[in-house]
Amino acid sequence: MKQEALIAWTSLYIAVGIMALMCAVLAVLVTAHDWRAGRWRPALATRLDKTLLLPKIWLRWQINYLKGAPVIVAVALYYAWSVGFSVFWDL
Repeated sequence: MKQEALIAWTSLYIAVGIMALMCAVLAVLVTAHDWRAGRWRPALATRLDKTLLLPKIWLRWQINYLKGAPVIVAVALYYAWSVGFSVFWDL
């Protein structure tokens, strides 16, 4: 692999990893804010509802996390375009 391609791929992976981490943290904050503000309140009436609380929170977090996916893809594509797509294929 050429040095130029290696640097481009490494930069892309680091940037996407940082953005995914930011999305994960922000999804936690949004999920907690939704719960505290009352916009999302899981049912806790029955024992089954209480048992399924953690999966419900996890699914809500996933929904909030996936809302950031288009931004990650857009930034990654913009970076690849600005560097030049040919650099990534020049192995």
